[in-house]
Amino acid sequence: MFRRQKAQDEGEKEQLLDEGETESLSDFRPLVVLEFSSKTTPVTREWMKAKIEASKKHGGAELNAKMVVAKDGEERVLLVSAPQERLLHGAEQMGLKKKYKDGSVRAFTFAERQNIEDYTESLEGMLTMSQSQYIIKVELDNIRALETENHIPGCSNPKARLYKGKSLLSRMVSCHLLDKMYPVHNPEQLKRLQHDWYHLHEPKQLMGRQPIETIRGYFGESVAMYFSFLGHYTKALVVPTVIGVLYYLFNESGRNDFVIFAVFNMIWATVFLETWKRTSSEHAYNWGTLGRQVFEEPRAGFHGKLGVNRITGRSEPVYPSWKRLLRIYGVSFPIVILCMLVAVVVMMIYFWAENIAKAKHKEENTMLTKGLVLVPSIIYSVVIILMNQAYRTLAQYLTKNENHREQSSYENYLIVKLVLFDFVNCFLCLFYIAFVMQDMNYLRQSLAILLIVQQLVGQLQETLLPYLLMTKRIKKGEKSGLDHVSKPLHEIPRSKQAEVESLMDRYEGTFDDYLELFWQFGYVFLFSAVYPMAAFWALANNIMEIRTDAFKMCRIFQRPFMEPAANIGAWQTVFEVMGFIAVMTNTALIGMSPEIQPLLEGYTTVQKVLIFVAAEHLIIFIKVVLAFAIPDMPEWVETQMGRIEYQSTQALKKQAQLHRTRWMITSAPSLDNENYNHS
Repeated sequence: MFRRQKAQDEGEKEQLLDEGETESLSDFRPLVVLEFSSKTTPVTREWMKAKIEASKKHGGAELNAKMVVAKDGEERVLLVSAPQERLLHGAEQMGLKKKYKDGSVRAFTFAERQNIEDYTESLEGMLTMSQSQYIIKVELDNIRALETENHIPGCSNPKARLYKGKSLLSRMVSCHLLDKMYPVHNPEQLKRLQHDWYHLHEPKQLMGRQPIETIRGYFGESVAMYFSFLGHYTKALVVPTVIGVLYYLFNESGRNDFVIFAVFNMIWATVFLETWKRTSSEHAYNWGTLGRQVFEEPRAGFHGKLGVNRITGRSEPVYPSWKRLLRIYGVSFPIVILCMLVAVVVMMIYFWAENIAKAKHKEENTMLTKGLVLVPSIIYSVVIILMNQAYRTLAQYLTKNENHREQSSYENYLIVKLVLFDFVNCFLCLFYIAFVMQDMNYLRQSLAILLIVQQLVGQLQETLLPYLLMTKRIKKGEKSGLDHVSKPLHEIPRSKQAEVESLMDRYEGTFDDYLELFWQFGYVFLFSAVYPMAAFWALANNIMEIRTDAFKMCRIFQRPFMEPAANIGAWQTVFEVMGFIAVMTNTALIGMSPEIQPLLEGYTTVQKVLIFVAAEHLIIFIKVVLAFAIPDMPEWVETQMGRIEYQSTQALKKQAQLHRTRWMITSAPSLDNENYNHS
């Protein structure tokens, strides 16, 4: 009885606390959450809160902050927000572009706010929530140590030293004083997005139709650009799929129709990539990221001797480029080459196991041994995935060790490492079968097994892993006393939202997703001459991929900060290079095919090689002509960009004329006095 009464009292007390917290948060709309580590002292937390709220002239960010109690009962969760007017001034300082009522997209200025297409007198709705959160992130990153601040207060860690101009947040992260920083979800917007995105209530959604503008408004340009590319690629696979399925069903006579299909695929890859450039430029213009240049701050892990940045004049670490190049070419790439050699050894072990299985089947010729022949290929497909994942960790370590200043430089060098290894690991065995063993049936079988098994394993990871992560999160929350952790966010009390989102996994970006599309693109287009059905399996996978990725973004991961993006970056080049390699492989496969060989009787080997080199160059020429014939930007985007440039030039001329007129007015009295004195 006593225990029951005690539990009831504690429940009522908790309810009262929740009601109190809800009331205190009723006028406070949190946008970003900072979660301090358990080892931070109250002095450090209050100092950081004060810096966030302080005026800019005192080194602060002029934002609103509220400390709330974490799961362990300590006040170490900081909610950050800002009034709408403050956010709009931040948007102007950042050069954020908005759409004006005249249809142009140009840099936002607070003075011209009434001309914005989304203008309201209350100023609400002029910025998307993701833009507001991005502005707060930039403002928090720009809180820098003053000349009088040489150490983080309340921290005994000797690494917590400060110097003038040092970003306080990056120092807090490097000293393990700040565990997490993430933007909060908007439960109502998220509920609508889930309904429009991955709930299949319309037939159009089955073929990759996505609410890209809504995704961009909620998650930002980088995430929206990935899903737009995935949708564009999925639609582009429809035509090769239809042709491939028809060829598979009706080409029983063994005719060489696959030659036409292979040539079509080579050219179709160029059409797909060039039309994507047009689509991405439309997105970039509408989103205000086309031609946008941003000065990159040093990465959190960047280190070096303290110096002065020649552009900003601020103190920051300086690292000699020769040392970085020494680490790249003296350490990283030798290790990358070694890993590629390991992949070759694993491939040879696979062929050895395959030969043993084939010999066993040849001896006994039973259903069991027939199935046994496929086992090495299936195991090898899984091993490729495991090796890719292990190498990914190594590549990240090597790239981090190179000490790149900018995040873009870090990502580009990481892409190079991953693409080199994945290309060897995923495709070398197929090249070996095609051009050394010259067994087209074996190549077709191996390609089918590699593609299908890797996509099945990938889909298991995409569907089963999120479910396991969600189950783990629910159990972890229930152990911590969060009974509502299993509910959707729109059903959770506002005061508990930060606690629930804290348990979610951090979203690591679109890197892995692009990498997965890279090797899938290779399987589909590199060897399309021997396996036309590859496009069908890729299409089926991508239709499912859109849904599973959308589910993870909405239900599994913390909301990521918006990242401005005008295109898919270095991945565009990666796909284009793969398209040119596909021309070489398919032309060679066509030349080696039994159907073509009788047509070349009477020609010498040199003449045959010259014929197919000429054919290869002709196809490459057609691809290049198509690339130039299809403009990267639609005409209306070019017109709008030209108009903006013209208006900017006219505005500069008008400003110069205004300065000249003012100078003449202010200097006129002094000139009259000089003439009077002279007379």
